[in-house]
Amino acid sequence: MSTAAAERAVWSAWQARHDRIRRTRRHEMKEHAALVVGALRAMEAKQDSEADTGQVFEDTARMLLKIAQRYGEGRILALLDPEDLAGITPVVNREWARLAILGGVVVGAAVGANLLGVPDSASGPLIGIVSLITVGVLYRARLVGADLIDVMRGQSRK
Repeated sequence: MSTAAAERAVWSAWQARHDRIRRTRRHEMKEHAALVVGALRAMEAKQDSEADTGQVFEDTARMLLKIAQRYGEGRILALLDPEDLAGITPVVNREWARLAILGGVVVGAAVGANLLGVPDSASGPLIGIVSLITVGVLYRARLVGADLIDVMRGQSRK
């Protein structure tokens, strides 16, 4: 059972639930999110090490339900109880690094295509394909063949 979707929701919970937040409050919310994601990853790691995987799946489901319920209630600073977070190492959010790398690769592809004299009609699809591959590598997303074909045609899927 992968908890990647839940991790993404936890990381962005403070942004989705509030318009404006004071800096100190935002810092608290980010720290709590890092602890909750750490707890999710620790629970996910137990799937490979524990003998009773059925119990681990039940515990994971219970944890995810608690997070979902509290998120729905707007309790962003209490997604999990302090005893659930005891001994958990907070996870470092490196989203800024991924975005910087993605931006650099896309700009590099555009500049490279221009320097190599690639025609304008081919540079758009080339940059699109490079972008999709980079997103796939950085975010471990699956690249769907239909997406690549749509990029080459200059279309977008909705």
